Amino acid sequence: MTVWRWLAGLFGRGAHDVIEIPPRAWAALCAQLPELAALSTEDRERLRPLAGRFLAGRPFYAGGAMELTDTMQLRIAALASLPVLSLGMDWLAGIRSVVVYADAFEVDHEEVDEAGVVHHVRDLRAGEAWSHGTLVLSWADIEAGLDPDYAASVVIHEVAHFIDGANGAENGFPPLGKGHDRARWTHDFQAAFDRLNREVDMGREPAIDPYAATNPAEFFAVLSECFFRLPDALWHFDAALYEHLSRFYGQDPRTRFAALSAGKIPAGV
Repeated sequence: MTVWRWLAGLFGRGAHDVIEIPPRAWAALCAQLPELAALSTEDRERLRPLAGRFLAGRPFYAGGAMELTDTMQLRIAALASLPVLSLGMDWLAGIRSVVVYADAFEVDHEEVDEAGVVHHVRDLRAGEAWSHGTLVLSWADIEAGLDPDYAASVVIHEVAHFIDGANGAENGFPPLGKGHDRARWTHDFQAAFDRLNREVDMGREPAIDPYAATNPAEFFAVLSECFFRLPDALWHFDAALYEHLSRFYGQDPRTRFAALSAGKIPAGV
């Protein structure tokens, strides 16, 4: 039994329970992860109790022969909480448990072809957001995120699916605040999605992961991970979408990455 799980069992699990993350462990984590290294000192401290709530609020399970350590759980909790730094933890209430596999895992599912024929397919996944509330992740893919040039973040991607589905459906249209222009969101996201699909159909290498062309839900999830991982790349792909996501998430990673590069933010301990 890990320390986090023992503490959660001791104090109970609930929406408002918090596991106190030691400052030294938190500082070491922030030094490792590009998404957190770019945060201001104030924002890192705002994020720490959110990660503590994520740890306390749901059980973590190891899939297969995986050995799940405290450090691994902390990294997942921090990355899962980052998108809701300004939105609030209620947006993650749909995540009821976390399962972590050592590597990509096999999933059986059905696909319907253009003729309407149903095919049973088995493929490998780096992560999944199950409708009943389980977040499933591949640790190998999470580890890949330590490379600052790596665009993907499987944790943020799958959390984005839960955020997207907060209105009852994963469709690339999460519940928007009163100050957000819903018609403009729909227009800009649809136009960019259509443009991406044209590029993929013509065999061009798009500026973002072509998996985003799968459907509007995957488009939103890929854009979200790119927003937090490589915000400049997203801005160059479509500045309007970057501004929409910045307003929605209440964050501006592009500005904070620029500040980090300029040495205006102390990275790490």
